[in-house]
Amino acid sequence: MNLRSTLQKIAFISLPILGIVAVPNLARGNSYEIAQNVNCKNPQTTSQMRICAGRSYETADQKLNQVYRQLKPKLRASQQKRLVDAQTAWIQFRDKSCAFEAGDAEGGTLEPVLKLSCLTDVTQQRVKDLQRYLEIVTNR
Repeated sequence: MNLRSTLQKIAFISLPILGIVAVPNLARGNSYEIAQNVNCKNPQTTSQMRICAGRSYETADQKLNQVYRQLKPKLRASQQKRLVDAQTAWIQFRDKSCAFEAGDAEGGTLEPVLKLSCLTDVTQQRVKDLQRYLEIVTNR
């Protein structure tokens, strides 16, 4: 099975799930517009906390991808493969670790906030690690 057919199957399976998730949100109004008006310095509801936690994680993830893209081409081929392998293992660790950390609130409205906060913290640490590696290879 090739990658394209696998991705098509995933997309086919995911679309109905996305519809189930999106319909209740549409009933509450334009969630994008609501998200734009959240004061993340002082969120008042769990929903606002989730929006703010999502923003923080998105920022951390963007920084991670930026540093990763800077680091990878500076490495020789064998080290690039090791970086890819390490990053794949790190993603699995991150996801499982944060699922564990948020598990105390499983099913509750705070679960996504806890998971996103963990994802942010772990990702920010990974950014620092990759920045350190980038500094080392840049200063050689």
